[in-house]
Amino acid sequence: MAVQYYCPCAGPERDAAAAGPPTGGERRVLAALRAWPIEALYYCDDCSEIRCPRCVVEEPAGYHCPNCLFDVPTASVRSEKNCCARNCFQCPVCTHVLSVVEGESCADDGQGRPCYSLACAVCSWDSREIGWEFEKATGISAQIERMRARDATAREYTGLLDYWRTVQRTAAAAAAAAAAAASSAGQTAPGSAFAGGPFAHRLAAASRRSGTKAATVDSLPAYQAPAADAGAAHRTRGGEPQRVRLHTKLSRRCRTCHHILIKPESKAQATRFKIQLMAVNFLPAITIPASLPGPGGGRGPTKTAGLPAGPFQAGSTVPLVLRFTNPLYTEMTVAVAAGAVDGAQIDVLAPRFTLAPFAELWECDDDDDGDGDTKHAGRDRRGIVHHHGNRIAIQLEITPQAAADSLTVPLRITCTHVDDLADVDTEGKPGGSGPGSTRRTVESSFWAYVSLGPAH
Repeated sequence: MAVQYYCPCAGPERDAAAAGPPTGGERRVLAALRAWPIEALYYCDDCSEIRCPRCVVEEPAGYHCPNCLFDVPTASVRSEKNCCARNCFQCPVCTHVLSVVEGESCADDGQGRPCYSLACAVCSWDSREIGWEFEKATGISAQIERMRARDATAREYTGLLDYWRTVQRTAAAAAAAAAAAASSAGQTAPGSAFAGGPFAHRLAAASRRSGTKAATVDSLPAYQAPAADAGAAHRTRGGEPQRVRLHTKLSRRCRTCHHILIKPESKAQATRFKIQLMAVNFLPAITIPASLPGPGGGRGPTKTAGLPAGPFQAGSTVPLVLRFTNPLYTEMTVAVAAGAVDGAQIDVLAPRFTLAPFAELWECDDDDDGDGDTKHAGRDRRGIVHHHGNRIAIQLEITPQAAADSLTVPLRITCTHVDDLADVDTEGKPGGSGPGSTRRTVESSFWAYVSLGPAH
């Protein structure tokens, strides 16, 4: 897009922009100033400033599953590990969403009740390949968690049983050795000595008297928690279905005043916004028309406009036509001032004009082409090449002082309108202008940059 808008973000770029517009026509100037198309910008009606995507604060407005569109409460997101707690699983082979299918009776069910599994309709993968069979078609996530808990408990129990059997064998061997040594010395060692148990001190004393080193607590093997089997680890890496991740709807606030700029509907099925403050709905859209209608409301020959192409010759005047469109339902006054550019002189032929309120298309069709209507075009008709409805096209003249392939034209634009939405008098009737009226005049100023040349 040839026309871009500057956002006064807090940062090093703001200090550079405070001194004035850029003085060069290089493309890197726009990149440094972070100029944006108007469709990508927000507008804070409290600050009356443009806000770009990097100077807003995002916060979650709701969580939902992208597959089943189930709205997940915020309190359950952490407990469910940011995953859907229903029957939404991804195939481990092709990542397609799995379906719950009914199969034959479970192997361990003697009553012949049906058994369910997860199957993929794309690659024909089935969860029975990894031993996943379910008793019910609902609550699959909870059944899988119980299966994993049972497996972990069984492995823990088996590990503890093997460990204490090893301890018992070690203690029995040590007690037998101590008893044999004590018998040869004419003493009797307690047969119930248990290394590491209540009789460990007797076993150690008998060993010292007999000169035999018996097993102690330090000599016993330490308990090692059993790790998951190799098959389970393999299934976790590539062969086990994963739950579908939740998606988040985000709301955006102004970083300066924390005013809400974007607030979507919390329901997953809703695609509308409760609040949507976009710059295109508050500031005039600036475009470069390819052509303009001729006299007689477009019935005559059209006048060529368009984007001037480089290279630009020194001393030659290049005309530039910009079209301003009012998006508001109230009248807007626009003032345009050109910034300084090294190597070029810019003259705005219509520095101030008035845009008519936005109207429906069938209401604008009855207007003429603007040759005789001066109500919304301002007192000075010089520089206004066309106006129709809520649109006015003005002309700028650019005179390069040196040859250049491209130019960047900075424009300081100030828009003023009356906020009629808050226009209520003391008796509650719209249009009041008394002491109790909340009517206010809103003024917004911003920089716009027009990139000219074949590279743009």
